[in-house]
Amino acid sequence: MFKLAEIDNQVRTASGRDGHGSACTSARLDRLTGLASTAAICIATLLPGALDAHAGGYETRRYSMEGTYFGVLGQYSHANAQFVWDTATIFDKDTGNWGVSGLAGHGWKSGSFYFGGEIFVDYANIKNVLAQTVNPVSQLTLERKVGAGANLLAGVTAFDDRLLTYGLVGVGATNFSGSITVSNASLKGDVWYPVLSLGAGADWAMTPSLSVRLQGKHTFYYDVSDRIFPDQTSQSYDFDTTSVSVGLIWRPWN
Repeated sequence: MFKLAEIDNQVRTASGRDGHGSACTSARLDRLTGLASTAAICIATLLPGALDAHAGGYETRRYSMEGTYFGVLGQYSHANAQFVWDTATIFDKDTGNWGVSGLAGHGWKSGSFYFGGEIFVDYANIKNVLAQTVNPVSQLTLERKVGAGANLLAGVTAFDDRLLTYGLVGVGATNFSGSITVSNASLKGDVWYPVLSLGAGADWAMTPSLSVRLQGKHTFYYDVSDRIFPDQTSQSYDFDTTSVSVGLIWRPWN
């Protein structure tokens, strides 16, 4: 009898402990459930505001090709230069050199269509030197250095305004200077030639205010009646130029 009572007591003690352990486990589960509910409520409350803030931040970084801009371009210019004195072709050869140009402009948009205008100044020291005497000329040096003008641009934008592709038409003037020796007489000249340019290019926005530009342009030099050198002899200088430019465009107010 004593042993049966002792066993029964041990069983009741174990059951009591198990009941206590189950109660503890249940309480822990209740606390975890409560924490999860609280976290879910916090997320549901704070997430929309965070998304709005993020969206607002994104809006401030939207890309746009509109507005005022400034640029610096490095360029390579190539020409098939030809100079004729009276009826003698003094030289007819390919020539080229590196240069640099600076520009300022403003652009407008209507939907994805882009329109703009810009002014520019460029420098490219393209020099032609006579290699040998071509009767009656014994010495000739011609240089094309400074040019200036204005371009009109028209194109389209894509990729949320990060890409602009355009065509251009421009007018301006380019300075030529040089010296020539004809029949032992030396002459010097310095004239400005009117020019017409046609080209195309693309701007890619790396940041909302900074873009990289790639541009190709062909410049036609108008055959003016003014002679390069002060002489009564007929002269012509064909120096149509093709240039490729790469540089940076800065839109400070974007």
